[in-house]
Amino acid sequence: MKRGCFLIGTGPSLNKIDVARLAAYDSITFNRAYIAWPAWGFTPTYYACVDPVALEDNAEDIRRLTEESDVQKFFLNDNAADFGIEASERVTLLHIREDAPFSLDLRTLTDFGNVGASSLQILAALGYRRVALVGVDARYSSLPELDKGEDYVRMERGQDPDHFLPGYMEGRRRIAKPDYARLLGQWPQVAAECERVGLEVRNASPGSALTLFPMMGFEEALDWNGEG
Repeated sequence: MKRGCFLIGTGPSLNKIDVARLAAYDSITFNRAYIAWPAWGFTPTYYACVDPVALEDNAEDIRRLTEESDVQKFFLNDNAADFGIEASERVTLLHIREDAPFSLDLRTLTDFGNVGASSLQILAALGYRRVALVGVDARYSSLPELDKGEDYVRMERGQDPDHFLPGYMEGRRRIAKPDYARLLGQWPQVAAECERVGLEVRNASPGSALTLFPMMGFEEALDWNGEG
């Protein structure tokens, strides 16, 4: 049984904690969070990118990470193969499925609407029994109306209030009209699945709207995840 792991989201509340203090802990980050790793001063234990659009937008960077970074394991949508990223001992290419319980088979992942929620099953499958959430705000801003039929908008610096860095989505695509019911509505099922498989989850994201898990402060989370 492994000790706890920190799931590091990308919400603005991440700027309210000292992320550098997580260097001593196992952690998982997502999508374009790697642009902050130099400032944090450490490389996370795990990295996941399961959305096919996010993976395509960042494929060149992700491929470079698989070749040059100290990340122990990558968990990527299987469309990564289209961009020259091959499965290996460190890289797991995931088949994404919907409308299913937690998958504890690391070749398959159930999509629970966002990468943080979906990745809790990765940590359960890896043998963790405690996960503390940081930067998981569960708040999303609406974007301006776009031309009818347009699904994605290219983000510009300063246009993105939903992430901890103003340039997090710069030049990348974001769904023009996010499905908030999907982004947020599957968290209750995730909480139930965590309980079913014996994964304790606490939320240490200041001001988070996600209250399905017990809330705790950052200092408390450091102690809690360091036990055992």
